[in-house]
Parts: sequence; C-alpha cells; structure tokens
Amino acid sequence: MAGPGFLNTARGLLLATLIAAVPVTADAADLRLGVMNLARSTDPHVGANRNEYMLHDQVYEGLAQADAQFQPSPRLAESWEMQPDGSWLFRLRRDVRFQNGRLLTPRDVIYSFCRTGKVGPEPRPFAARLAEVASVTAPDAHSILVRHRSPVTIFPSDVASIPIIPAPGEPNSRTQVSYSTDGCAAFTDWLDDGKFGSAGSQAGTGPFRLASFGDKEILLERNPDYWGRSADWDHVRLIRLAENERVPAMLEGRIDVLDGVSLEALPFFASQQAVQVVEGPSAAVTYLQSNQHVPGDGSSNRFRDVRVRRALMLAIPARLLSDRIVPGYGTATGQMAMPGMAGYTPGIPDDVYDPQEAKRLLADAGLAGGFDTTLMVTPLQSKIGDAIAYFLDKVGVRVKVQVEPMERYTERLRTGDFQLFYGGWIFNPANMPDSLRALLGTSSGGPSRGAHNYAGYCNADIDRLLRAALGEPDPAKRDGMLQSATRAFFDDVAWIPLMHAQGRWVVRKGVTLLPRLDRLLLASEIRLETATR
Repeated sequence: MAGPGFLNTARGLLLATLIAAVPVTADAADLRLGVMNLARSTDPHVGANRNEYMLHDQVYEGLAQADAQFQPSPRLAESWEMQPDGSWLFRLRRDVRFQNGRLLTPRDVIYSFCRTGKVGPEPRPFAARLAEVASVTAPDAHSILVRHRSPVTIFPSDVASIPIIPAPGEPNSRTQVSYSTDGCAAFTDWLDDGKFGSAGSQAGTGPFRLASFGDKEILLERNPDYWGRSADWDHVRLIRLAENERVPAMLEGRIDVLDGVSLEALPFFASQQAVQVVEGPSAAVTYLQSNQHVPGDGSSNRFRDVRVRRALMLAIPARLLSDRIVPGYGTATGQMAMPGMAGYTPGIPDDVYDPQEAKRLLADAGLAGGFDTTLMVTPLQSKIGDAIAYFLDKVGVRVKVQVEPMERYTERLRTGDFQLFYGGWIFNPANMPDSLRALLGTSSGGPSRGAHNYAGYCNADIDRLLRAALGEPDPAKRDGMLQSATRAFFDDVAWIPLMHAQGRWVVRKGVTLLPRLDRLLLASEIRLETATR
C-alpha cells in the first residue's frame, strides 16, 4: 500500500506539505503534551490512574519515585533503610519547601497518609496501598518510621509514592501525630478536594505548579523554588485531543509530544522528517476481565464459574491477536511478568487457543447454547474489542461491544457496572507481590479488594502467599512464591492476560523523550535539545 490506510492520497500529500512547513521552535520554553484524556481532579489523593498521574506527578511528590526502570529514586526522602524488625525508616530532606513556602515536616507525611482514607469515592486507591501498614510515626523531626503488619523486605514503593501535601494548622505544632488503621485522631480538617483547583493552593513540592485547570487544557508553570534540578520548560500544557484532532495537532505544530499514538498512524509519522516516533518496552499488560462479584439480589453470576472463565480464555487466540490483528501493539502473554522478571513462570503458555474445548466447557457449565454479554472498552481499544467479540462469538458467547469515553469507562469500573472489560495494567517489576495484589488481591485477606481489583476476584490462599512473598528476604524463595501465585491465578482463570504492550509516542525534532517502563510523561525528564533553545 502506497500510504497509510486512514489517509487517501490527496490528503496525505496535503498533510506532508503541512508538516514540512512546521517550525520546530514554537515557544522553546513551553512543552505541549497532546493526550487522550486529562485528570478529572486536581486532588492528588482522589485518582490513581495514568491520566491523574500525568498531572499530579508533575506537581506533587512522594517519599520516593520510580525511575524509568522502576527502581526507587529519592524524592522527599533523601535515604531509607529497613530496620532489624522489618520496619522502614525514611529520612526526610531538610531543604524542601512546599510551593506555599512552608517547610516539609513529618507531620505533613503522616497527614497525607491519613487523608487517603478520608477523601474521594470508594474504592480509595491510595488508602488501599496502606492496607498492610500498621502504623506510621515520627521518631524525630526529620524521619518517618513505617511499620507493616508483618515484615516487608521489598522496598515499599506503593507507600513511598503517595503524594505529600501540607497538613492544615500550625506546622510546628507539638501535638503528637501518627497514622494507624484505627484512625488519625489528631487531624480533623481533610481539605475538600475543591481546594486544589485554584492556582493559589500551592500544595505541592514538585518541579511544576498548577496555573489553571480545565477540561480541555491544564497549564503548569515552573516552580522557581524547586529543591531539585530545574526543568527545561517554563510552562507545560496538557492538551486533551479528540481522536480526529490528534494527527492534525501534531502536523500543524500545535503540540510537541503526542501520547497514545494509534497503530494506523505510525507508518505515516515514521515517514516525516520534522517528527520522530519514539518506541520502547513498557511494564504494561492488557487483559480481559469478567465481573466476579456476588450479586446483591441473590441471583447467580455465570462468571464465578471457573469453567466459563476458562472457556473465554480458550476462545481467544492471543498470538493471532498480537501478530495479525493489531501488529506492533505488543506481544502475546499469559501472565503479568515478562521473561527475566521476578515471578515469570516458564510453564504458562502465551496462547491457549482451543475453541472446541471452550465449547465443551460451556456445555459442561449448562451453557451449550451460549449466552449474551457485553464487553466494555475505550475508544482506543475498539479494534481489539471487536476482535475479542468475534472470537467469543465463534464459541457461542454473543458479545455486544460498548465503547465508553475514559471518564465513563473508569466510573463503570469503580462501581462494578460491567460484565466484561478489556483493560490495561502498568505493574511494578521491582515489587511484583504488590503489583499482583493490587490487581487481583484483597486487603488483609478480608472483603476489601485490591486497589484495582474491579472484578471482585478473591482467593484467600493466594492472598496469604503474596503477603508471605513481601516478607521473604531470600530472592530465590520469593521468586518461587511469585511463580506459585502466578500459576494459581492461571489455573483459576482469575483474569485473562493477552498482551504486553509497547509504549509509543510522536515527538517533534528538537525534543528528547526517553521511554519509561511506566509510560508516564514527566516534563522534568523531557529535554529540549541545545540547538533549539
């Protein structure tokens, strides 16, 4: 084919002419990021998905942050160490000020941890990260001690990455404060999330501060008093682009980085001189999931039958999906970890396609005639959703694909308003026990699910195994536990992993972007090449 499928010849020539004429030095101090969706809240403790992180990780910081390879990097804590009793001691930087001028204190850290369980709708994702934490105290004026219910030998990245905001009241108050699951009685003002919407709130410590917040664009400005390295940009604009706006915005020079590039557009962008396609591996796994909650009205739920879940898994040719239907999107997989990572289980196949066995299992479950269901996807996933529906229909599962905008998709996940959904999960290879627990586990073995366990899957035996893995100091033994958990998830069809996805962006010449495994776009890490300054 002479050109990409989404452009006819005339339009292709026009766009090529446009892009050749685009100046590459628009406003050298402004970084413009074109994204599919923007954060829904300015409150850093309300949302925990990639859209929220894209805003909050520019403005707020935790004790530590994962670097591009998911290794912990110091932020508000300058150092940390595990204590003999399995607790973790974090030493705070002494030169950090919030954007409102206040010095960082242990009180702010403890308040922020307490607040995660007080604001936003259920499930509260940051509160879930603290489910295994017994207490957080301040041994002195510059340290934080985190004690878990049982020893944790892996760096507690989920706890260390919770955004820190200034506690209300007098910063030098001598009132003793601490975090515990029983409550945080020393605090009473939890700051309504609306207070973060104004540029005057200045509640972060990060390299940028919020200047304006809208549903089409978010404007950030450089924090002149940032404790760390100054970014290359005076302003950062997060610009929401509809599907039909994305290619023209890049071609006309209205953005510097395009996030979430469609596969159909890649060949065209790769042929242009004024932009470059940046690709890299990511710790992102895509999957099909079924709603396994117990119905409140006492009715049955067919997806709680492992035979039905296994039939769904056997009906989908993961390798054909990745190699032929969406080539370049990713590689087929049957598990979360990739080869070489902790927990990777060699005996689990990447593809188990067997439609005849799928039909047999459905018949054995009393569903020989198949059944009707729905599959929820986002607009960017619609092609994959249609393919999944096609293959499920071949075994008698008649699927209606529901394409939802990200805001509605997220809300339906949160409330359990779905039958099947196609999702993506960015996991932390440096902490696989927590990554597995967040997606498929329950908190403390009780009814409270993991932060992103929207399906309501519950297996107490695997929960106990993953908690034990967190406290296992021997890496080889821990890896064995993770492999056992991975095998158990596969055998029980807790979920249906399909592909490890690639990260890809289009970047204008003169801007350097190094891919991160978490696929985040951090403006402080995007560099302006010297020649374009």
